[in-house]
Amino acid sequence: MDTSGGAAMASAAGDEEDQARMAAITDGLQTRDAMRLYNWVSQRCFSDCVVSFYRRALGKREEECVRACVRKYLLLSTTSAARFADLADPSAAAAAFDD
Repeated sequence: MDTSGGAAMASAAGDEEDQARMAAITDGLQTRDAMRLYNWVSQRCFSDCVVSFYRRALGKREEECVRACVRKYLLLSTTSAARFADLADPSAAAAAFDD
């Protein structure tokens, strides 16, 4: 009687469970990091740009400042992510320089 087939199937099922568990942990960490970045950018841009608390709405300069601030951090985040992706996959970066 050959039990190696059953052991291999059990091992494959265990690997799939481990991968699913790791994917869930990774998703949770990415969500946490995204929320931290969102909160940090919100606090930073608010404290840099909002100077008057006499009105319910932002003034024109305050609104422009907040938009520029958020735009800057989004650009930084996008550029950083692209750079990290290049560092993680050097063959893709080499191919980009060959074009």
